[in-house]
Amino acid sequence: MKNKIFFLLAMLSCLIVGCKDEDIRYSIERPDDTMHLQVSNEYVELNQKFGKEEAVTFSWNEVTNAPLDSKVTYYFKLDIADNDFGTSIDKMRIPAGEHSVSFTHKKMNALLTKWKIEPGERVTLEAEIIAEIEETDCYVKPELSTVRFDAVGYEIQPYDIYVMGTALEGATDPANALKMTEEISEEVYTWYGVMKEGDYKFILNTTGQSPSYTQGADGSVVFNEHETGNETPFTINKAGFYVLKLNIEAGTLNADYPTTDYNDVWMVGEATPAGWNIMSSTKLTKDPVNQVAFYYEGLLKTGDMKFPLELKEDWNVAWLMPIENGTHEFGDNRMERIEAGIQGHDYKWNITKEGNYRVTLNMYTMTIDFKLLQSIPDDLPCKEIWMLGDATPAGWEQGKEAFVYDFNVDKGTFYWEGELKAGSFKCPINVDGSWAITCYMPKQAGEDGKASLNMTDVQLVQPNGNDYQWKVEESEAGQYRVELNVLTNKIKFEKKN
Repeated sequence: MKNKIFFLLAMLSCLIVGCKDEDIRYSIERPDDTMHLQVSNEYVELNQKFGKEEAVTFSWNEVTNAPLDSKVTYYFKLDIADNDFGTSIDKMRIPAGEHSVSFTHKKMNALLTKWKIEPGERVTLEAEIIAEIEETDCYVKPELSTVRFDAVGYEIQPYDIYVMGTALEGATDPANALKMTEEISEEVYTWYGVMKEGDYKFILNTTGQSPSYTQGADGSVVFNEHETGNETPFTINKAGFYVLKLNIEAGTLNADYPTTDYNDVWMVGEATPAGWNIMSSTKLTKDPVNQVAFYYEGLLKTGDMKFPLELKEDWNVAWLMPIENGTHEFGDNRMERIEAGIQGHDYKWNITKEGNYRVTLNMYTMTIDFKLLQSIPDDLPCKEIWMLGDATPAGWEQGKEAFVYDFNVDKGTFYWEGELKAGSFKCPINVDGSWAITCYMPKQAGEDGKASLNMTDVQLVQPNGNDYQWKVEESEAGQYRVELNVLTNKIKFEKKN
């Protein structure tokens, strides 16, 4: 009889705790709250300035009504109050042995934004800790504990970060530091440009070198509230174009050195020395420092231009063009590649002001930069001069060997630098493929129409006039700087070797 009583008592005990049968589980009463969830502050005013600091902490006691030898796992939830946790954060599993969880100002503000709470609006939130009891013979309903508190968020303001150091031209002091682009608010920042051998670091204002982000012992990014003199800057060991990506949340920095598949770029159009003669297109120079850039430095006239990537008589080549037709030199700096044989657009840049330019094409960012060095004075007899003749590298091909206006010497002076071979040349001021050209020529010449390099007086001769030329003797061949002043009508030949 005694054994039967013990058996009935055991059965009743299991019914009170609950069997693992799903049909019975939800009729069991929830255990009393023995965890007593608490919040560090009943009112939390969030502040962007303290973004990484803890704004609120939740703590609880260890559950006390779990059966012996059972396993207890804690889960945390957070939502707007009276919402039955319908829009809660994902249920957080709490690591074993821990009985608290914290949120930073930045994280809490992000949650308020997610819940569409306006900045400055006070809202009541509710947190819940769940104790799931496992590894028991009978099912035990999870224990719950909740707590409420109020919070007010902030409107996110730009969080500026600058890069400075000896690796950046002109940015060795905070006042001239370069502002980075904030890709993800208070997290990811980027900057790209040419860097030289040297060091650099990241600062938060342009009035001092702290706070700052510098290099940690393992190459990571560390934050320095104050300058101690022991910070380790980042370094550049090879000059070139770099793309910096700083993640202050993860504490990482990527300094990428991109390359380009472009080998040659030319320019053609009425604004260029070549006009619309594609086979005489002016070739751009590969930048010796910026590995993804090409540049041209010299005269641009008013008119249209574009950039072929190879030269063919039928013009069926790939091009670099603006994204809008007629973009002027100081307009939208974006460009795009139009492949050969594709029915694409035929957009062109339009140069509105004649002058000496440095034109730089960045093949990584696919951007173009026109920098007007100086405008050629309007009161000169001409603004363009070329070398033409078999003594020059281009021979009798028009529009290939242009003079450059020299702003650093006497007004009206143009110069050309290059190799002069045995032969003759003259200096046209217009090239259009025809031979009806106006040229600067020697003022006097021999019976054969040739003058020596000692003849420094020049004259401007219209088409069908005398065809005088300078003659370069075999013994005179070499590298020269030729200066021609169109106001004094003088030419100067300076041999370099």
